[in-house]
Amino acid sequence: MKKTNGFQRLLLSYLPVFFLIVATLLFLAYLSLNEMSTRSAMKANTLLSHTISQTIDGVLRGVDEMISGELRDNEKLTQFFADIPASERRQVDYEAAAALGAIIRKQPLVHSIYLYRTKDATVLTPSSISGLNAFGDKEFIGSRISSLRPFHWENKRFYQESPGFGGADVVSLVRIADLSDRSLLVVHVSTAKLSEMIGSMSESKLNFVELIDESGKLIASKASTGPSGQEGAVPDSGKELAHIRSDYTGWSVRVGIYKSSILDWVSSLFYVWITLGFIVVALGAVWFVLVTRRHYRPILTWASRIEAYARLKSRKLQLDERKDEFKYIENAIDQLLDEHSMLQVKDEENIVYRRRHVFLHLLEGEGGMGDKLQNMELLGLSGDDSTCMTVMLFEIDQFQEFTAKYNRRDQQLLKQVIGNVLREIAGDMRLALYGEWVNPHRFAVLLQLAGKEGAEETAVSLSDKLREWIGDNMSFTVTAGIGGVYPELARLPESFRLASRLLGYKSSLGANRIIVEADTQVPHGETFKQLEEIRLLCQSFRAGDPAWEERLHSFYRSIRNSLFTRDDLYNVFTMLTVHLHREMMELPAEFQDIWNSSAALRIDRIMERHETLDAIYGELDALLVEAFEEMRRLREKKSSHHMLQNIKQYIAEQYGNPELSLASVSEQFGYNASYLSRIFKEEFGVKFIDYVTQIRIEKATRLLKETEDAVQHVAEEVGYTNALSFIRAFKKQTGTTPGSYRKELPETI
Repeated sequence: MKKTNGFQRLLLSYLPVFFLIVATLLFLAYLSLNEMSTRSAMKANTLLSHTISQTIDGVLRGVDEMISGELRDNEKLTQFFADIPASERRQVDYEAAAALGAIIRKQPLVHSIYLYRTKDATVLTPSSISGLNAFGDKEFIGSRISSLRPFHWENKRFYQESPGFGGADVVSLVRIADLSDRSLLVVHVSTAKLSEMIGSMSESKLNFVELIDESGKLIASKASTGPSGQEGAVPDSGKELAHIRSDYTGWSVRVGIYKSSILDWVSSLFYVWITLGFIVVALGAVWFVLVTRRHYRPILTWASRIEAYARLKSRKLQLDERKDEFKYIENAIDQLLDEHSMLQVKDEENIVYRRRHVFLHLLEGEGGMGDKLQNMELLGLSGDDSTCMTVMLFEIDQFQEFTAKYNRRDQQLLKQVIGNVLREIAGDMRLALYGEWVNPHRFAVLLQLAGKEGAEETAVSLSDKLREWIGDNMSFTVTAGIGGVYPELARLPESFRLASRLLGYKSSLGANRIIVEADTQVPHGETFKQLEEIRLLCQSFRAGDPAWEERLHSFYRSIRNSLFTRDDLYNVFTMLTVHLHREMMELPAEFQDIWNSSAALRIDRIMERHETLDAIYGELDALLVEAFEEMRRLREKKSSHHMLQNIKQYIAEQYGNPELSLASVSEQFGYNASYLSRIFKEEFGVKFIDYVTQIRIEKATRLLKETEDAVQHVAEEVGYTNALSFIRAFKKQTGTTPGSYRKELPETI
């Protein structure tokens, strides 16, 4: 009977607490599942925000590409910015307005669009033309016409075409329509349409979806909020579940659920219940301890006897290995030893990551340098203060071809081979170094030297040996930049930045070589000083003048004799391609077809295919020669070609004659003036009077460079009897007066 009562007491002392703890754990499990459900909802909202962000980016990119294409290809728009007689201006403006209306009809999201011509401060919309002062958006135009930062999608604003008459909330995109005077094309996308798009992608009434700008102001949402005309409304203050930022616009898509008092109350009870559950479990654990201690007391005496017996049994087991009483303990110890071995392996792997982390921090100078001795020992280098260090940066040439030729695994193997070969060469030269691939195509090496004397020569010798080995044994080459040599560890970022900057001159200096700071001690090129040569080259190419190729060679030599970074070369090349495209658009349609089909697209991608100036020039020359020959054959098929060539030669001989005019040339060659003007424009892509002006101004610039004659005398030499007319024509053609042009000659030659 006592045994039964004791069993019942023991059972009843644990069973209620057991059921209470189990119930509590089940409740906590339910709360955990609820939390998992919430996280799943967050993932779903994240996916929704990604989809909406990508859709909006895609639509805005489409508008951007459409506008860029219209500016490039729509002759009606380009004619709006051209210099044309006043008698033709009305028709040109009407056609440009019609083209703007066609753009709006083509793209439903476009709310409005207008052109701004800087020369006469004129604004053209699909339905009106007005001066800048009478235009409702004049403040926006004024802020953008003088802006030097790149244009991108502007934040939400209120747009009115006319002050006091209607308006709408829009986001705007500004594009330069004419580089010569920074005339603009401005397109507006309705935020209401964006809100409709967002609403169609998320029909749930429980959550909100908002498009906000960088400052957190609302642009569009499922249900557009904020009165029209406000700069931006404050986004909904509900619970945010996802927030995605677009790299293209800089805007963010914010998704969440609306505030609800009931949901908030339930959410607050969630945490209260979880807290109470943990308290119950803790109290249950205390109850178990107290009850166990109470039941343990009667057997405490027996526990001490068992412990003494266990010690005696342990000695016997050490003598007799056939006993298996401690097999479980043995297995546990073996498991702990195995885990210890695994931890050692992981520690070795962590050392690799720690070395890379320390190395990158040393190069970039982020945070403190830490203990120098510890950092150097981790990288396998000496912490001696008497040593000097330099950074060598190796870059794989033509990296796009490298990635196209080898898969990811082969690329990693080849990069590992480069590092191993460099360490072998350094070992033969008794040099200490450490290297890491800081990005996919650049290998940074920290070289430690005994002293500063002869340090750069040693680094160049080591780099050159690696470069030669790669050239002899690999199907690709590398170019190296050598940074400065410093004894201080804190100046390593300077050496790294110098090496990076030197590699930027690879386009001018050439690939598969070693670049040191002394190689850059030559005059640096300035991109905007090439603009005159580019303009003359493009005009010569458009007119079918064989001298264009010599101008191209001269242009190449002037760039070759200066030092340009790749970014500078990209800017120069962009100016050249823009001018070429613009000049080609002045020619008749059949010439434009030849240009667009044979050269336009390939020229735009030359910079992507080549890294050095020589390679870029080689392909550019070949493409232009091919296009020029096709256009020359087309010109020669025309019956008027030879006659126009004679007229061109006549102009080249008679440009200094003040009486030279369309009428005099027509009389000289026996043609009607209107007919001659039309076929001249079709042949050379420029009006007769503009061509004569170009020839005269070109001759005038040569006289200003090569002689010290007065401006009046130069004007008479090129056919201007009135010096003021000459100065106006010269400034219109070159952007500066003859006197200013001559003063700037020592800087530009």
